[in-house]
Amino acid sequence: MTDETQKEQFLTVLEENIRIVQKIEGVYTRNARDREDLLNDITLELWKSFRKFKGNSRVSTWMYRVALNTALNFQRKVTRDKVFSSLDDLKVEPVGWLNEDDNSDKSAVLNRCIEELDDLNKAIILLYLDGNSHKEISMITGISTTNVGTRIGRIKEQLKELVIKKSDYYGLK
Repeated sequence: MTDETQKEQFLTVLEENIRIVQKIEGVYTRNARDREDLLNDITLELWKSFRKFKGNSRVSTWMYRVALNTALNFQRKVTRDKVFSSLDDLKVEPVGWLNEDDNSDKSAVLNRCIEELDDLNKAIILLYLDGNSHKEISMITGISTTNVGTRIGRIKEQLKELVIKKSDYYGLK
């Protein structure tokens, strides 16, 4: 396969599955500059690993795994280098991926609650909300299927409590 053919295949796969990357960058970043940096990092890592992808799993599973690992590494780097260079860095922008058709206050509250979860739970709930099975989530995150089920139950409870608190705080019902 020529380099040009491989490049075309990669761009097609990326275009068909771009929502995966957008969801992850939306959950793991808080401003436009970081989102752009993370998008570039994820795209680079996907390209570097594209040749190694054998098709033993779904393309989406491979993309989630690469994108999540890249996002976690990016977040560690950002945390280490955390220096606010402008007021724009302090502004939290809405994620907006949960319910694109309904940009309601309730969706915004749920987005904020998800952002408060630890990295692994954030990844698990993102994958769960995207319709992945427990087995697929297990393959992507590297934890057992049983643990995935247990964590999803706990995450739902945690989110329920957080949503109630935040809804009360913002006066939503």
